Amino acid sequence: MSLMSRFTTLIAAKANKVLDAADDPDADLQLSYEKMVTSLQETKRHLADVIAEQITLEHQIADHQAAIGRHDADAHIALKANREDLARAALADKEAETHKLEPIQASYEHVRQQAEKLKQYEQKLEAKIEQFATEKESLKAEHDAANAELKVDQQLAGIGQGLGGVEDTIQRARDKTHALSAKAEAMERLMDDGTIHDPLDHRSRSEHEIEKLHDTSDIDDQLAKLRAEMAQSQPPPQQPS
Repeated sequence: MSLMSRFTTLIAAKANKVLDAADDPDADLQLSYEKMVTSLQETKRHLADVIAEQITLEHQIADHQAAIGRHDADAHIALKANREDLARAALADKEAETHKLEPIQASYEHVRQQAEKLKQYEQKLEAKIEQFATEKESLKAEHDAANAELKVDQQLAGIGQGLGGVEDTIQRARDKTHALSAKAEAMERLMDDGTIHDPLDHRSRSEHEIEKLHDTSDIDDQLAKLRAEMAQSQPPPQQPS
């Protein structure tokens, strides 16, 4: 393992350790969201209980009010019949029902106010949960994108598993390519100087050397011809006046 490989492995180990120790924001957001939903459900249950109590009190108030109305009507009928005693008794019953009704009405008003507060709290909590859910998804998308970017950067840096050891692989391939090129060049040189013979070429070594002399002679002749042509194309030197 090269020094760079050992270095990147060490960096990878430290980076993974830091990442493992870090809190998962997605999990934290989901937990907070679930707590808010649970709180909303408890609020709805509590509100339902309060509304049920409010309805019970409404029925009690209606019963007492009906009784008060009957006693009042009885008092009128008794008085018309010149039965003042019965009218007094009916009015006494009316008064008793009125006294019973007063605390029930006070309880009803208290319960009604409590129900209104719970309704407002429920509406605010629902709006807050909806807003939080939207922000949670946005933050989750940002976190996922940042996490993906980090993984890509780690891969490019050779810290991740995908590109780990790529530099060594490339260097080995480069060394093999250079070795093959050098071997091919050596074979060409050996074939050129006749050390290694082409199995399809039946000429002797001396014949190969004579051919090289021919090639060299041809080049010398072409070079001499080129020099002569250049000399003829040059203008004659001017005579001094």
